[in-house]
Amino acid sequence: MPLQWDPSFRQLSTAQINELERMILEIFREEGFTQVELYDRMEYELLNAGIRDVNDPVQRAKINLELGIPYLLGLSLGESDWSGNWEAIDPDFPEAGTYWEEDTQVSSMLRIALFETAAGDIVSDYAVEATINGMPIPIGDGESLTLNFGSVIRAVSIATRKGIKNLVTDCSC
Repeated sequence: MPLQWDPSFRQLSTAQINELERMILEIFREEGFTQVELYDRMEYELLNAGIRDVNDPVQRAKINLELGIPYLLGLSLGESDWSGNWEAIDPDFPEAGTYWEEDTQVSSMLRIALFETAAGDIVSDYAVEATINGMPIPIGDGESLTLNFGSVIRAVSIATRKGIKNLVTDCSC
């Protein structure tokens, strides 16, 4: 089950993950989903209620019956990176600096799944890709330099917003 933060999220800082979690829950609350929690944030509550294995139907039912949480949300982060090639301004003098030779691109692939605790079904599952392309900036003589002020966390945030909006629109819960 894609219910907890995938190890690929380790490329984000703890502060970035916390901000992402806050944003996710805020978006759900804005859409009227008040009984959705992130699986990763439920560890203490689950253990306190005696729930050690969410794959066990009896224990999983306790999430809804005892904790009052009908839905859990799981996320996994796929490939997320930036691309582009740095080239030396003058190969004979590396101290002269570098510049971008190719267009730059920041991209992120995010999977968002909504899991119904009573039945144990994934009721909605989306994979969302977000891409931030570089902007060409004229540098004279008809030439331009492509710069990208995006970041992986920005691409993940965009993918999250898009994924949750689609998930909420599609969900029949």
